[in-house]
Amino acid sequence: MTLSDLSPGEKGIITKVKGRGAFRKRILEMGFVAGKEVSVIQRAPLMDPVEYNVMGYNVSLRNSEAMLIEILTESEVSLTPENEGNGSVEGTLLGYTAREKGKIINVALVGNPNSGKTTLFNHASGSRERVGNYSGVTVDAKEARFKKDDYTFIVTDLPGTYSVTAYSPEELYVRDFITESMPDVVVNIIDSSNLERN
Repeated sequence: MTLSDLSPGEKGIITKVKGRGAFRKRILEMGFVAGKEVSVIQRAPLMDPVEYNVMGYNVSLRNSEAMLIEILTESEVSLTPENEGNGSVEGTLLGYTAREKGKIINVALVGNPNSGKTTLFNHASGSRERVGNYSGVTVDAKEARFKKDDYTFIVTDLPGTYSVTAYSPEELYVRDFITESMPDVVVNIIDSSNLERN
């Protein structure tokens, strides 16, 4: 669920802030950080922008910006036995669940065909995906999960492409994956023996 899904009077706990560069930095500086409670004050007459209260301050965001902030509401938190029956979820439980959800890191592996993406994917995830010495071996995304300390990494091995201009189905697939899924980390695997092409 995203912040833009909340109605006036509703509140939630921020789990993840997506976006890149100056936008993400500005949002974080305004107080939209994982684990913080945010509530909707009101919507503008045309439904955009929306006024939110976070960390004691009222801040207005466009819906397009609010869609990049993932949240949890009380209804999304599974009740623990000690909270079951009293009709409410403890704020600490809600914050804990939000922090746990925020400990998932999505990683996308991109790069030219035959640059070693699947080899790195197999090593990092313990998988045994097929590796070939020709383009088109990885024709769809392969996904694996592994844990390191308290973090869960979801690693996605994407098809090899020379660009993301959408001239081929692989390029379109990779571009759409990066722009729509918005992974936390994009690792560009390059072949050091052919830097000009990579």
